[in-house]
Amino acid sequence: MKSPEALVLDALVLVALPAVVGYLLSEAVGNAVRRRGWAPFRVRTLRIVITIAWVALAAAGAAVTLGTFSFLSALTVSAVAGIAVTLALQTTLQNLISGFVLIQQRFLRLGDSIQFSGIKGTVVSIGLLDVIVRTDGGALALVSNSNLLSGPLVNFTAATRLSGEY
Repeated sequence: MKSPEALVLDALVLVALPAVVGYLLSEAVGNAVRRRGWAPFRVRTLRIVITIAWVALAAAGAAVTLGTFSFLSALTVSAVAGIAVTLALQTTLQNLISGFVLIQQRFLRLGDSIQFSGIKGTVVSIGLLDVIVRTDGGALALVSNSNLLSGPLVNFTAATRLSGEY
């Protein structure tokens, strides 16, 4: 049986600290991406993901503090949950990593005239998960970043911008 002081210390470190840090992180990241011009639904989704993570961490801390689980059991459950979340978000993570690659390569910019898989138009938005293209007919096409990296992407306006590099 833990002493009352040890129980309070465990509750502070394993429950209160993740809750406070998680809440502050959710607010700070949400405000930062909103200032960067993210769409409201994306800001809300990001905040929900961060909130789920800190609530799960605080719940695991509460279970360890109350003695329901040992630390090793809580670690095992969190690892299994992490694998499940990673598998569930596999496509999203693939698009996110592809977005970083697209940004790092500097091959695609706003206003570029591109053609991809039968879609020809002008890039109007580049996000971490997808690119929005206004077609020559005026319609908007949403193309995921992983598809852009995997398929033949033709950029008609990048040749002059990147002439010295390639």
